[in-house]
Amino acid sequence: MLRNTNLPINENKEPLEVLSEKDFVLEPAYFNMGFSDTNVMELRSGAIIQLRKAQENLRKNKGCEKWTLKIWDGYRPVKVQKRLCDELSADLKKKHPDWNEAQILDGVMDFLALPSTNPSSPAPHNTGGTVDLTVVDENGKDVPMGTGFDDFTEKSHTNYFIGTGSKDEMAETLHENRMLLKNSMESAGFVNDPSGFEWWHYGYGTQEWAYMKKEANAIYGSAEF
Repeated sequence: MLRNTNLPINENKEPLEVLSEKDFVLEPAYFNMGFSDTNVMELRSGAIIQLRKAQENLRKNKGCEKWTLKIWDGYRPVKVQKRLCDELSADLKKKHPDWNEAQILDGVMDFLALPSTNPSSPAPHNTGGTVDLTVVDENGKDVPMGTGFDDFTEKSHTNYFIGTGSKDEMAETLHENRMLLKNSMESAGFVNDPSGFEWWHYGYGTQEWAYMKKEANAIYGSAEF
């Protein structure tokens, strides 16, 4: 996860909008895991417009005409972000009992932004401009991506299955599938996780987005505060 870029935010005041099953497949991951108390998923209205464009772009690929984006998470309140960080921190402490607190914190921040109430540095999901997603085929089955959602291992790195010496016999296919998602999202203005650690993580209008796009400022601040 990209650490704070300190880029300014010129809030455009777009409202949060509820994602619709008429447009996408919805699978609210954190509600299903018991981390969130609502199964409603939201994004900024402008981000949803771009997400529809991304799906249109995906379907322009041969063989993908009936594929659909499946959304796992969008806008995320601070309390859910804190719960996720606490869970990952506890997991890392079990896996690495020799790590000190600084190493645990670094491990958490590789994959998750820390919960923030600072208006100058909101966590990306707290802006309503970041979405976690994958692709399902015409039969509603997840297109193979090599890992599931929130698999906090090196296999989740977007380019893991190319140039890493992976011996997975499906490595080429898995990489191609990730690139289908990536190219579709980027052609609609989104950016992938700048660290490259999460193949499912895309942002629009956030500080991460501004950094990657070389924009002077982000357009989405916290949608909560």
